Amino acid sequence: MRKIDWDKIKTRLDALLVLDEYLTDPSEDWIKLVIKTEEDYGLRYLIDNGSGDSLDVILTDKMILIKGLDHESSLSQFAADEWNQDIIDSFYKGLDEKYVSLYSEDQKDETTFLFDSFERFHEFVTDYYSITVDEDLLRKLYKDGFLSDLELNQLIQEN
Repeated sequence: MRKIDWDKIKTRLDALLVLDEYLTDPSEDWIKLVIKTEEDYGLRYLIDNGSGDSLDVILTDKMILIKGLDHESSLSQFAADEWNQDIIDSFYKGLDEKYVSLYSEDQKDETTFLFDSFERFHEFVTDYYSITVDEDLLRKLYKDGFLSDLELNQLIQEN
């Protein structure tokens, strides 16, 4: 599998932004898919399809923070039979307060996943895909952005 070039993530987000700017009538800014802002902590891209799915990507010199909402996902509190605020709160536990404070209480509630660490990524992958994985291989994928074909085949553990 080809390695993800993390340096190109910004370039790809900018490419999406350029297309969105070009294809969206200025009088209809409210339907823009991508919004980019330059903040004191770094760059922020908000991608929102207007149908209940969003992705917030924050690029700093120290980390990449990714927060997403998939309102139909079984992991979303909006799809749960009963709201559990502890799940939402757990996403933000341990996250530097300067990043937590970027989100209002409503925006925090609109979280299906948030990861800034391997542990959060591991939890998302195993819950979202309902799979058991080789933790060492998943850690390698998280750190390096790629696995060999053999490693990919070994990643998912049969129950």
